[in-house]
Amino acid sequence: MKKIFFSVLLFSAAVAVKAQDFDVILAGSKADANKYLENYLRPFGEGQIYNMARGWSSTAKAHKFLGLDISVNVQAAIVPDKLQSFSFKNSEYGTFALAGGATSTNLPTFLGGKTTQDINVTTTVNGQSARTTFRAPEGIGQDMKDAVGFVAVPLPVAQVGIGFIKNTDIKVRYFPQTSFDGVKVGVFGVGIQHEFSYLPIIKKAPFLRLAGLVAYNKVTSEYDLSGGGLAGSNQRTAVDISALTVQGMASVKFLIFEVYASAGFIAGNSNMGVKGSYTVTYTGPPPGNQPVSATITDPVDLKYKQSGFTNTWGLRLNLAFLKVYADYTFAKYNGAGAGIALSIR
Repeated sequence: MKKIFFSVLLFSAAVAVKAQDFDVILAGSKADANKYLENYLRPFGEGQIYNMARGWSSTAKAHKFLGLDISVNVQAAIVPDKLQSFSFKNSEYGTFALAGGATSTNLPTFLGGKTTQDINVTTTVNGQSARTTFRAPEGIGQDMKDAVGFVAVPLPVAQVGIGFIKNTDIKVRYFPQTSFDGVKVGVFGVGIQHEFSYLPIIKKAPFLRLAGLVAYNKVTSEYDLSGGGLAGSNQRTAVDISALTVQGMASVKFLIFEVYASAGFIAGNSNMGVKGSYTVTYTGPPPGNQPVSATITDPVDLKYKQSGFTNTWGLRLNLAFLKVYADYTFAKYNGAGAGIALSIR
C-alpha cells in the first residue's frame, strides 16, 4: 500500500511503475531519453510545485499566544487537457523515431491516456549499429478520470500552526528523512501569517479579517530501483521539489461558516534524477543480429520551474475545536483542496 501511495505522490515511484518501459527509453541517447521523460513527466513535476504552495491557511484570523491548530489536507493540481499529451516529432530526436512511418504524433504524458504507438531506437554501441523498439508509455489519466471524474496530481499535507507574537502565527510542515519500503522521504516547510485586523479601518468591520502570508515548503525523496529487473548497480531516483508563496488573505465569518479568499504569487522548482548504472540490451547489426549491451550512468536529470499568480476561494465550517474546509484555486494548474483541523484558542 505504501508503494502504491508513493507511486502517485513521488516521481521516483512513478518511474518504478513504468519500469517495463523505462529501460528501453534509456536505450537511446541520453539527450533523447531526457527530452522524452521531460515531456512525459511534466504535469507531475509542475503540478507538485503548485500543490506545495497551497493549503497553508483556511482563515485570516490569528491564534492567541500559544494557540494551536493541527491540520491535514489534500491538494490536487488539476492537469489541463493540453498537458495530458505532448507532441512527438522525429526531427527533434536523434535516436528515436515513430514506428509505422509517421513523422509526428501526440503521445500521452504520465497523466494522459492510452496509446499503442511503438518507437524505434537506432543508436551506436562500441562502433556498431544497434537497435530496439519500445511501446510509448501510457498515462494513468484515463483511469483517474474514470474513478474520480478529473485528472489531477494529488499531495497530502500535514502541518501545525502556533500562535506566536500578537497577531502572528507560525506554521510548520515537517517529516524527518525516513526510509520505508525502499522509499526515503523528508519534508520541511515553514510559514508566517500576520493578521492586520488591528488597523483602524478594519476595526469598523469586526466580521472581516485580513492577513498576509509568506511560506516555503521543500520535499526530498529517493526511491530504490534495485530489484526492478534492470541490470546495473546503485539504482535509484532522487527528487527535490520546493515552492515559495506570498499571499494576501481575507476571511468573513457567518455564524459557524467562514468564507475565505486569497490572492498571491508562487515560485518553485522541481528537480528529478535517475542515478546509478543501467545496462541496456539491443539487437546488433546483421547478419548475426546478436544482442549487444551498453551501460549508462546517471541517465536522467529533469528540471522544471514554475511561477505565477494564484487566486483561492474557500469555505470553512467551524464546529467548536473541529474545522472542516474546502477550496478551489485558479492558476496555470487549477487546484482543489480539502482538509480538517483541530484548533485551540
